[in-house]
Amino acid sequence: MNKWIKSLSAALLGMVVVAGAQAADTKIAIVDMERALFQSEGAKNSFKQVEEQFGDDLVKIKNLEKGIKDDQQKLQKDGAIMSDDEQRKIRNNIKENQSEFQFYAGKLQQAETQWRQQFFRANLPRIQEILKKLIEEEKVDMVLNGQAVIHVTPELDLTKKLLIKLNEASAAK
Repeated sequence: MNKWIKSLSAALLGMVVVAGAQAADTKIAIVDMERALFQSEGAKNSFKQVEEQFGDDLVKIKNLEKGIKDDQQKLQKDGAIMSDDEQRKIRNNIKENQSEFQFYAGKLQQAETQWRQQFFRANLPRIQEILKKLIEEEKVDMVLNGQAVIHVTPELDLTKKLLIKLNEASAAK
């Protein structure tokens, strides 16, 4: 509820700011820096390294998931003709595999979160510099955070242009 109120307040504030700015012939744009950064080729290449580092865990997760599904299907298909002991063994195996799956999935989620934070911090000065140049090129007077805006026409969204500039900068390296 509290988050909803904050979102509504931010949206209303944005509408008031936009209305006031438009009345003064101010050029307004929005940008989602995180979306542009994490969709960039540099982010994709960096994340491939993370995937390679945790490749064994990804394989383990896929195997666990398949094992869980296979055991569940076996129980569903043959459960009526299985002994109680067989059913208990399969159910225990499912529980063990689910616990192991949750462990590895949590480990990967934590690694991805850590990567995202580090990648964003490491690239923040570069993205700010590129965005500043883009703002000057587009002659924008005010830029709002795209994550806080409910609706915007595509012409006012600088995110795609920022993504293109990020990719160009990465290619130039």
